Amino acid sequence: MINYLLFCAISALVLSFELSHVTGTTKVTRIRGIPQSKSPLYNPKKDFSCLDGSRIITFDKVNDDYCDCGDGSDEPGTAACSNGYFFCDNAGHTPQYITASRVNDGICDCCDASDEYASPASCVDNCMELGREARAEAEKAAELVREGSKIRLQLIEEGRKLKSEIGDRLAKLKNNFLEADLIKKEKEVIKNQAVERESAALEKYKPAEPEPTPADQQSQDQQEDVKLREAQEYFKMLDSDESRSVTLDELQSRAIFDRDLNGVVTEEEAMFFLGQDEVNIDEFVEKSWDNIKPVLMKEQGLFRGPGDQVEYEMHEEHVQDEHDSEEEDDEDEHDPEAPEDIDHDEEIEKQGEVEQITQQPPVQYDEETQALIDEANAAREQYQQAEKAALDLQNEMRSLEAKVERDYGPDVVLASLDGECYQYTDLEYVYSMCLFGRATQSAKSGGSEVSLGHWNDWAGPQHNKYSKAKFDRGLTCWNGPARSTMLELRCGTENKLISVSEPSRCEYAMVFTTPALCNPDVDNSSVHDEL
Repeated sequence: MINYLLFCAISALVLSFELSHVTGTTKVTRIRGIPQSKSPLYNPKKDFSCLDGSRIITFDKVNDDYCDCGDGSDEPGTAACSNGYFFCDNAGHTPQYITASRVNDGICDCCDASDEYASPASCVDNCMELGREARAEAEKAAELVREGSKIRLQLIEEGRKLKSEIGDRLAKLKNNFLEADLIKKEKEVIKNQAVERESAALEKYKPAEPEPTPADQQSQDQQEDVKLREAQEYFKMLDSDESRSVTLDELQSRAIFDRDLNGVVTEEEAMFFLGQDEVNIDEFVEKSWDNIKPVLMKEQGLFRGPGDQVEYEMHEEHVQDEHDSEEEDDEDEHDPEAPEDIDHDEEIEKQGEVEQITQQPPVQYDEETQALIDEANAAREQYQQAEKAALDLQNEMRSLEAKVERDYGPDVVLASLDGECYQYTDLEYVYSMCLFGRATQSAKSGGSEVSLGHWNDWAGPQHNKYSKAKFDRGLTCWNGPARSTMLELRCGTENKLISVSEPSRCEYAMVFTTPALCNPDVDNSSVHDEL
């Protein structure tokens, strides 16, 4: 042990300088741990000035295994300074700096073995071999960029053409919308007039409303209480960030508000249900709940349209027949006067009363009134058609306007990928990523689709902005945040989703290759082999 410590001490002093070499009659001394470019700052014939300017020391204190300078610049070749750095020449490969703590630590960090000059570690200089491999990889990456760049030029051409077509289509839509909106307003006037005439004619058929009783008022109050509780409970569910307000973003993270079923809940769709950008609990109950409740009931299977009544009653009859049959089989086992049977008989009576009400014949109107009803219904239908036509045009306009304003990268190279979706499958899940749309996850065994986020914006570093993109506002995790995805875009000869992982809970990472990222004018140091 003593011999080893003595060996290290002698090595630190003797080998503070690297082996010198002679050119002609000039002897050149190389200070250990610094690049050649810094040699003028380390002149053995002069005192040494710490590079941070803090002090001046005699040169014999350089690389003496004791830290004198605050910035560690006096010990570039030893591990004395915790904030120091050692330079590996790595001739034949890539030069690099390592932290001073790695010098003589028994682990080979520099491929030229220069960091372990005074340790028993058996390091070999394999820089030439590693350099050849690195150059081969670099050439492979450069070839990938060259091939991808050719396809990239095609994408640029497609993108420019697409943007031009969008502009032309948008101009045409604006004219069509003005006409459709005018027709809608005309149909609305006609509808209102027809409905007014219809209402006047129906007055004589309207039964006299009885005076409300205290029981009626109590029932109405109970209904209002139920409505309030339902609205408050659903408000809490939608308020995922517990901010005591519900926003458009929170509605956009829930697929049930996707009115046109295109896989994306747009801001316009969320606005339809919410009514404004943000609502508190009182505004939600008063303004938003009536729009949202039918969607919720439909999702939970509680909503039936008028045409479903017959099917429902037939189902009830079928269930009743089966139940009656079971009762006959079990007559000997049950007391016919048991309370549950009495309750059941009462339930059947009530059901019969309901069926009698639903089966009452419709009111027969006189010929003139029926004509006014038919006229009003026709006017309503025509107005609805005109309203839908105008709304469809408006929605398409907004969609195209969003594309006009969207950042498709330099030379709109990514425009042709808008609306395209790409899949990746692992052992358990199928993942889908729609650029400028959303990311999803579906179990291979079946089940509902889980939103991993909606497109937010580009998220790459300043020098390579389009190398990353952020998806957020995904489905909220149980007792956790809303799911989000970071998409990394790499140069590749095809558009392909090549990997998906979940590095943190509810935070996903996807890697996507595309020729759009094969730009020779951009720093491609981060280019990866798509294999």
